[in-house]
Amino acid sequence: MKPCDAASCDNCRHFRNDAAFVESAFAGLNALGSAWGSTCSDDGLCLHHDRHLSANSYCPDFTPRNAPR
Repeated sequence: MKPCDAASCDNCRHFRNDAAFVESAFAGLNALGSAWGSTCSDDGLCLHHDRHLSANSYCPDFTPRNAPR
């Protein structure tokens, strides 16, 4: 499977990349610019693995965003 597939982090329940959430997770980030900045692209946080990564990443723990809980 290659990046940008349906199973990429961008489509995973554990991935959050909205700017307000990312800025609140990294104190002081908005002082350096914003999570909306071009260098952040679609990067975000994996709440399952507690790490910052690209939306195009993927892993075996992928859970579809709309999967039943």
